Amino acid sequence: MPWWSWILIWAALFVAAAAFYALVGWRIFRKLMATLREAEGAVSALGVAVPAAVVPVAGTPEQELGIFDDPIRAKARYEEGKESRRTGRRERRVARRLANGQPRALRDFPDL
Repeated sequence: MPWWSWILIWAALFVAAAAFYALVGWRIFRKLMATLREAEGAVSALGVAVPAAVVPVAGTPEQELGIFDDPIRAKARYEEGKESRRTGRRERRVARRLANGQPRALRDFPDL
């Protein structure tokens, strides 16, 4: 077999492989688009509404993004929140123990 026949064989194989991959890609694309159309129809049939933009409720403070906040203020706000959660847990624990008739622990006295 002459040398140029190998070039023709490999070129034909390359063209056939490219055509095959293009055909498979086209079929996958069409199936994906059909699936998306079905999903769109299902969503509209169910009447699922896209949530609107969040409207701030009156009386709630607007919070700025933490990345733009001053680190010292953020740390202070974190410590205040931590302390208020700790106090709330202690108050709930004391109330529960009083309701159950159990004695208070020494750690439940904040001034000790």
